[in-house]
Amino acid sequence: MRFVTAVILVAAFVHCGKHKVTLDQKVAQGLITVDELYKEANKLMRKRSFLDARRWYRAIETQAPNSPYFSHAKLGVADSYFFDRTSTKIEASVEYKSFLTHFPTHPKADYAQYQYAMCFFTEIESADRDQTSTWTAYTEFKNLMDRFPGSPYSEKAKEKIDLCLLRLADHEFTVGYYYYRRGRGFERSAESRFKHIINNYEGQFEPLRTYYYLAETLWRLEKYAEAAKYFEYLERNFPESEYQAFVEDKLARFVRIQDEGYDPGESSSIIPLDQEDSAK
Repeated sequence: MRFVTAVILVAAFVHCGKHKVTLDQKVAQGLITVDELYKEANKLMRKRSFLDARRWYRAIETQAPNSPYFSHAKLGVADSYFFDRTSTKIEASVEYKSFLTHFPTHPKADYAQYQYAMCFFTEIESADRDQTSTWTAYTEFKNLMDRFPGSPYSEKAKEKIDLCLLRLADHEFTVGYYYYRRGRGFERSAESRFKHIINNYEGQFEPLRTYYYLAETLWRLEKYAEAAKYFEYLERNFPESEYQAFVEDKLARFVRIQDEGYDPGESSSIIPLDQEDSAK
């Protein structure tokens, strides 16, 4: 009986000896210091071993929340998600937001805010798709500039804001042009979109096509005088454009409307390049 008991105890000891000790247990047992955890996590990040680095940063989060490395570990976790191609930017955004919530005045809060905005910027869709990510990126880059005006990331944020506005303006034009192509019954929707671009995205849109299609839309709505102002702008500023023949035609017709009280109709048979497909 004593022999059997001894065998069981030895077997249990061997089994325990083979049990792998986790990082959390090593920290709890004093087998590894928080400083060593942090250095190893950074080393793994430099090697782009993001998953392993994240495990070491997480050990600091769970085992040493009061250590001076805690904030850096939280930011390290966020970075490990952001730069890991197998992870999602949503995961990274959650971690950056958590860092900013816990440490709003941290010396690296501006970096975290920039990275948080980048999580959405990298998810921006093409102009014909939903622009929720674009709006969120724009808002968060603006938050960075408002909260950290002297930050070295402010200039980068300004560049990204300009790109966001360009995409948003392009999206508005895409929608407006869709309504324009739909024709009768959709002119007011097209007018609203084109005017929204002009009123809200100064310097961030392509003026030639925007003013031209706004002018054409207004002409369809028989707002001849307002349309003529935009056609005159195009004639002054883009005299060599592919729309010039139509601009000249509309301005000539406007003179007739003023003199005779009616629109004599199209006199040019040329089709703008961007309307050729729909005319075939």
